[in-house]
Amino acid sequence: MRKSTLLIVAVFCMFSFLGGSFDKAGAQTVNLIKAGDLFPETALPVPKDAAEREYLGLSEGETFTLSRVKADLVLVEILSVYCYSCKKQAPVYNQLFKLIERVPATQGRIKIIGIAAGNGDLEVKDFREKNEVPFPVIPDPYFEMHKAIGGSRTPFSIYVRQDLSGRPGITAGTHLGPNLKYRQVFADLGILMNKEIAAILKESQKETGGVVSVKAILSEKELEAKARNVFAGFAGEVKNFQKISLKNSSRNVYTCVIEHKGKSQRFFAEVISRAPACVDCHDTHFIYAFDAAGEILRFEPLQLTKYGNEPWSVEDVAKMRRRILGKSISKRLLFNPEVDAVSAATITSAAIFDSLSQGEMLLQELKEMGL
Repeated sequence: MRKSTLLIVAVFCMFSFLGGSFDKAGAQTVNLIKAGDLFPETALPVPKDAAEREYLGLSEGETFTLSRVKADLVLVEILSVYCYSCKKQAPVYNQLFKLIERVPATQGRIKIIGIAAGNGDLEVKDFREKNEVPFPVIPDPYFEMHKAIGGSRTPFSIYVRQDLSGRPGITAGTHLGPNLKYRQVFADLGILMNKEIAAILKESQKETGGVVSVKAILSEKELEAKARNVFAGFAGEVKNFQKISLKNSSRNVYTCVIEHKGKSQRFFAEVISRAPACVDCHDTHFIYAFDAAGEILRFEPLQLTKYGNEPWSVEDVAKMRRRILGKSISKRLLFNPEVDAVSAATITSAAIFDSLSQGEMLLQELKEMGL
């Protein structure tokens, strides 16, 4: 079987949630799902369409996990509806789906399911209609499955050998980027659907898997200067500036006390670095400031790009500030692409909203530290 080689790719830097670490060069790293790994039992919304439920072998309900899909092998495509390469992939997997359904030996034994990272129902509906996608595409608006598999860029194909006893399936292989030779993919899937799980596990012992990373764009000293500059935007004198050593995560957080007109108030700033859900896009880097209650007070770009990897304009940054300043990181920020997205930067905008939605645990840890 032809094997797809996984290179170093970029991923979320929310590594406290993904179990990642920092290497000697300052890059933040995390492991991507690989052959031999159990596929995550992350809950997904059950399709509303009866034909799609029948195709997957699901009954009505609110959520399901992949282990419930009736098949010997499932091709899971992690995609983003705004990703150029995912749009390029769509007609190829459409052909693959038709071939699988046409051949008696594979019909019913191999299933295809798309999972749209950071996208909601309407976005998925529009993507499927425009690209005439015949197989189910499941919304993953909060990136939950995307994070569970390691936060790969898209498109990312995962071949899951199902355990027909109902236990989680085993990852039999992966492919990062467009997978354009559908007949070759069909042949590969035909081999995998008949391969025993024990054989997959034995072969996967030699797999090192993909090490995914987000490369630091600034040194520690430069980040410190950026944080100081953010705090300097508040009225008053900056005192007791320091980087916080968090016990439960590797998040990049700074704090200071602002003295103004005889009063003192503590503020915080977090540096966010993460990859968008797209092989064609640049990493996203920004810094934001908030108070002890979690209210977002300042937002500064470090590296933000849009379609064509063009940098955000002053107007783009101003729009994002209007959408997020005054909101709280103590609860999830609901992202509406029609209202909240910067023009030609929906993927980056969604990533920013999702990053700011991870604040509840941070606030709790800061509180426990007495800050």
